[in-house]
Amino acid sequence: YRCRLESPTSIGRSGVSQIYQIHILEGEGFNILHELFPYLKDKLVNEYDIRLYSLKNEARIVVNGNLLNQNLTEDMGWLGIDRFTLEIALRKELCLKYGNQVEWISNARAIQLVVDQSVNAVQGVKYRLKQHVDSQLLDIYGDFIVDCTGRNTSSIKWLKECERFKTGNPSLDSISILGCNTNLPDNNTGCYITPMRTIKTNDENSLRNLSTIAVHCVNAEYPPNDSYENLLEWAKEHLDSECNSILKSTKVCSPLVPYRRAINDRKYVELLGKKWPHNYILLGDGVCAFNPQYAQGMTHALWHARELGKIFDEHYHKLEDISYIFNRRASVITEELLAFFDNK
Repeated sequence: YRCRLESPTSIGRSGVSQIYQIHILEGEGFNILHELFPYLKDKLVNEYDIRLYSLKNEARIVVNGNLLNQNLTEDMGWLGIDRFTLEIALRKELCLKYGNQVEWISNARAIQLVVDQSVNAVQGVKYRLKQHVDSQLLDIYGDFIVDCTGRNTSSIKWLKECERFKTGNPSLDSISILGCNTNLPDNNTGCYITPMRTIKTNDENSLRNLSTIAVHCVNAEYPPNDSYENLLEWAKEHLDSECNSILKSTKVCSPLVPYRRAINDRKYVELLGKKWPHNYILLGDGVCAFNPQYAQGMTHALWHARELGKIFDEHYHKLEDISYIFNRRASVITEELLAFFDNK
């Protein structure tokens, strides 16, 4: 996690740089989160200025030129939240649920695993405190280790915040969520805009939500990220009129940062079979980081977490067998998600 808070129960932000990164939680991912933390949604809405959006009535999702969400037979909730807030809320819930069973080590960076090759096991992790970059490495040990760090990913640098203002088109302003995918071979670029939190302002032209905007592409047709002005100029030719209108009426609150990386170690894990450490698991982004344009990351991780919970709840498997059992089941989950999308 990247909250950089000394206390897992703290919600104070004094001296802490804001990290507004989108977490798209709709459909299956949102349902799993609700199963794990039944009261979390109400707390987010009442305590953190978070909204649950209607995918049927407050969104415009265009895939291959077709508007999808208006004909939904059943509405789906879309949780508009940023990573910073979600992680704080989850930390508090975990502390309430498990109390002294949870130990948080904040402001630290994992450096390497502590491995005993003779027994094919991961014994722990070496880490360093971020405040003391020249300090010696510290160790933490465990019988069973779940790695959900999402190593090799740059998600923290992916999306930043912006405030949306009125475009002059009431029907467009009423849309909180906008998604337009790439449509090969005719169009190699797309855009999506999604809210993270409501904000209070006296500006009558503000739509009173803080959103994230991502411009995505395939075939290496990357948009410029040196300035917002150059991005707007590029968007005139590569994005549709609706996206252009929203981009032009948006106040950007942070630098533009590229994201051009996806990893997939799933096949490597499969090939190792029982050579894989018997007490170590890669979960979610740790084993496969999807192309962010498809917004699969959180659902992927939550799906993995639910499956791991099922394995433990079966009360049948030996601890040393759980990683192999999980790897087989997790591979199927990842394969199902990959089957629907070109993960480039």
